[in-house]
Order: sequence, then C-alpha cells, then structure tokens
Amino acid sequence: AGVTPPAVVYHFGNRDKLLLATLGALRHRLGEAYRGIATALAAQDAAGIDAHAMVCAALIELAETQGRAFTASDDLARALAVTAEGQAASALMTQVYDDGETFWRSLPGITSLEEGMQILCVAVASGLISYLNLETDGLRRNAIIVQLVTRLFARLRGEGVTLIAVPSGLIPLEQDVRPDGKQQIVEATIRLAGRLGIAGLTHRNIASEAGLSAAATTYFYPTKDDIVIDAARLVQARAIDLVLAGEAPPPEFMSRITLDENGEERADLAALTAFMSAAASQPDLGALAETFRQIRGLAAVRWLRARGYQAVDRVDGILWSSATTSLTQRALLLPVAQRAGVLDRTSEAWLARLFGKA
Repeated sequence: AGVTPPAVVYHFGNRDKLLLATLGALRHRLGEAYRGIATALAAQDAAGIDAHAMVCAALIELAETQGRAFTASDDLARALAVTAEGQAASALMTQVYDDGETFWRSLPGITSLEEGMQILCVAVASGLISYLNLETDGLRRNAIIVQLVTRLFARLRGEGVTLIAVPSGLIPLEQDVRPDGKQQIVEATIRLAGRLGIAGLTHRNIASEAGLSAAATTYFYPTKDDIVIDAARLVQARAIDLVLAGEAPPPEFMSRITLDENGEERADLAALTAFMSAAASQPDLGALAETFRQIRGLAAVRWLRARGYQAVDRVDGILWSSATTSLTQRALLLPVAQRAGVLDRTSEAWLARLFGKA
C-alpha cells in the first residue's frame, strides 16, 4: 500500500478489522458490478432476449470480471468466523448473498418466470461461480456456462435432455508416505483450512493444531505455500479416491451430508471448499484445479442415483452441486438449530422441481 505498518494499525487497529473492511469493500465492488450488468441488460430488454440468454450473459461477465472477488469474500468470511469480528463478517456475508439474489431476480426475463424457477436460477447461478473460477480459459468457460444454463432451463421446463456419459478414466493419485511430524502438519492444515480458509493459515496456528513447535513446522515446510500445496495434494487424492470408490454420501437428508453432529459444516467438506478456492486463485495449484474441474459433479451424480434419479449425468451433477453449495452457504449463516430443517426441506423441494419424482 506504500505506507508504514503503524499507518495500517492507526487506520484499522488490527488484522481482523482490516480483513473485515476488505470484505466490506468486496461487497461494494460486487454491488457495483451487479448494477452495471443489470443496467446493460435492461437496455436490451426490448430486443426480446429471454431469461436463458440473460443468465448466460450475466454469468459470463461475472466470471470474467468478479470471479476473484467471490472467492476472496468466501475466504475472508471463513478466516473471520473464529475471530471477534465473526458476527460482523457473518452479517456482511448475509448482505453479499442478499445482493446476489436481488440482482438475479431483477434481470429482465427472470421476473417473468414462476417462483420455483426463479429460486433455482438464483441458487444455481450463485453456486456456479466457485466452479467457473477453476477454468482459466475464457472461451472454454463461456462454453461451459452456456451448456450448464441450457441444461438448467431444460430441467426446469421438464424437457427431455441428451445425457452425456460420465467419465471413467480418473486414476487416484498415490498418497505420499510422510514422516509422522510431516503427516501431522498436513492433517492439521486440512482441518484448519476447513475452519479458517487458506487466508487464515499461519505457521504458528498450524503448529499449534498439529501439537508441534513452530520450528518443526518450518523445518518440514519453509513457507506456508509449501504446506498448502502438500495438503492440497492430499485432499485431491482423497477426493478422487472417494469418487472412484463409489463412497458417495448415503441417500439421506442433506443435513446429514453437510453438517456434523454439532450442526456445523463437516470438516472434510469445509476443507474441500477452502482448497478449491485456493486452486482457483493460486497458479502453483494448477494441477489441483484441473482435478477439481474433472471431479466436479461426479459425487453428486452418485448421490442423485442413490436417491433414485438414474437418468442424470455430470452436467446435472454440477447443477445440483452448485444449487446445494448456494443452499449450504445460506444455511450456515442461520442459527444452528435451524440449519438442518432448512437444508432438508429445501433440498427435497429442489430435487423434485429439477428432476421430478424419483
């Protein structure tokens, strides 16, 4: 920033207040983007552009210009959740999600859809951003957007679709054998990443979580990035093994898949989300990003089929993953006692609306 460290302390007091201010600035940035897109598309309303085209255009623009802002917002909120600023960060994220819902619902063409279609358009479009951030090639990303939105509207209208064969060529990565101390550090990093996000990791808190000294942590991993890359590789290997082994979540309520016994986000799912965000923003994790692109939706396909929906493919899996990502983000901002009910009731209604009765 071109200022001295005391100047940062003078203006913000501490790191957490600085991160909270940054989260607020990102919310403002996203709001400006929403207003610009809405204005541009409203000007085209007279041309008869339908809701399908509107959603595609808006997603293409947001993924191109604001993808990092969405990722950073989620990372900052996760890092702040366990600090004194956690409540303020949660309130800000509620506003971020409200802003997004207002934007999607206000687009020309969307307002004319029936309520169930509007709700799922908002949920899928909002949840897709994290997946789209993994794709660095703009042209390919745009093609993916058109394919996914086309399938979404076909499902919502009850139209027939041509299923695409689920890829079967994924090979699980060999998990490295690490010395005990090194393995402790990696496992601790995975746990912390789920709670704090990548932005909240430090050598000191990783060492504390692992029950080791900071010196031992720096001995194995000179930089934080070294730890993140190794931990990400382990998460990647586990994610692929999970899909190939067919150990999809049981055909039970969404809350049992998403929440732990305390009503909080399951640690392994939280870690996967954190590492997917890192893969989308750190060039050194390009191989991890490619793996996440390949496996996205496959576990959802297995889950959907376990629920009795056999005529689905990976495109449907990505749509369902995106919708439930958005649903989970919202639910985790609710009081613990309300989360399971919202997840279960809403997911059941969405399943029936997207895919009919199993």
